[in-house]
Amino acid sequence: MKKNLMIIIGLVAIVLTIFLITQNPEDPVFFDFFGIGIFCFLFGVGGWILKTKKKTPDWIGFLILLIGILGLIVDGFIVIKRIIGG
Repeated sequence: MKKNLMIIIGLVAIVLTIFLITQNPEDPVFFDFFGIGIFCFLFGVGGWILKTKKKTPDWIGFLILLIGILGLIVDGFIVIKRIIGG
């Protein structure tokens, strides 16, 4: 069940990304708002991998968790700077 849900979320993210790219927004910071959501998802998946007792190696969980944390920090900083800085 959880695997199917993750596949569905991934497919929705791909379709949404293709849709947004074809809309050709004028400001590239527009995509950082969606990056925050994706990095939160990766952060959650990494934490879930490390918390469960599945056969996945720990280094994969740490890598996904690290990508999620770093991406969330970078995208969050860009969005906050853009909103506060105008």
